[in-house]
Amino acid sequence: MNPFVSKISRVSWEIPVSILCIPLGVMIYMATIKQTTRSTRNIPSGVTGRIDSVEEDTQLKNVQLSGQVNHLQEEVTKLQNAMADESKQGKVLNQDLQELKLFAGLTDVEGPGITVTLHDSTRQLPPGEPDTDKIIHDVDVLRVVNELWASGAEAIAINGKRLSIGSSIRCVGPTVLIDDAKVASPIVIRAIGDANTLEGALNLPGGVLDEFRSLDPAMVELAKVKKQVLPAFTGSTQHTLLTVPKETK
Repeated sequence: MNPFVSKISRVSWEIPVSILCIPLGVMIYMATIKQTTRSTRNIPSGVTGRIDSVEEDTQLKNVQLSGQVNHLQEEVTKLQNAMADESKQGKVLNQDLQELKLFAGLTDVEGPGITVTLHDSTRQLPPGEPDTDKIIHDVDVLRVVNELWASGAEAIAINGKRLSIGSSIRCVGPTVLIDDAKVASPIVIRAIGDANTLEGALNLPGGVLDEFRSLDPAMVELAKVKKQVLPAFTGSTQHTLLTVPKETK
C-alpha cells in the first residue's frame, strides 16, 4: 500500500474520534456535578442539623482550647520571669559568697607584694652571746607578720601555708608551727599588697628587720614582686561553741 494513502486513512479516523471525545468529556463532567449536587440535596434535614451542631461544637471547643493555650502561655511567662529573678538573686548570693571566701582566705589569690625570707644565722657569735639569737623563732615570724598586716597586706602565706582569721604562730622545739604545720628555716613569708608600702614598713630604722641585720645581714632577704599567687587556707573551719544569734538569722 502506498504510504501516503495509509497516512491519509489514519488521519481520516483520528479527527472524528477526537471531535467525539470533546462532548463526551463535557457530558461526563456535567453528570458528575449533577450527581454530587443531587447527593448533597438528598441529605436528610436531621443529618444536616447534626452536622451543623458538630461544627458549632468544634468551633466552641477550638475557642476554649485557644483560651487554655493563652492561659498556659501566660503561666509559662510568669514562671520564666520568676526563674530570671531567682537567677539574679542567685548571682548576687554567689558574688557575696565569693567575697566572703576571699575575706576568709578560702580561695587562691594573686597580686603584687613582697617576699621576706628569714634564715637561721651561720655566723660565729662573740663569746658570751647566746646561740638562740642565731635561730628564727615564732616571735620573729609573728612580728614580721604583724608589721605586714599593719602596713596594709591583704593576704599572707608562710612557706606555702595561707594565714586566715585565727591562725596561730608558735614554736615547737627547733621548728615553728603555723597552725598545725611545721616549718623550718628558711622561712618564706609572702604578702600581697602595695609593694612599696610593705617594703618601707619593714625597712624602718629600728624595725623588726633591723634587729636581724644588726646580728647577721644574711638572716634577711627582702624582694618586691609584681605578681604572686597565694594558696587558699587549708586549715580547719569548724567551730564547737561559735553560733549565729537567732535574731540575725
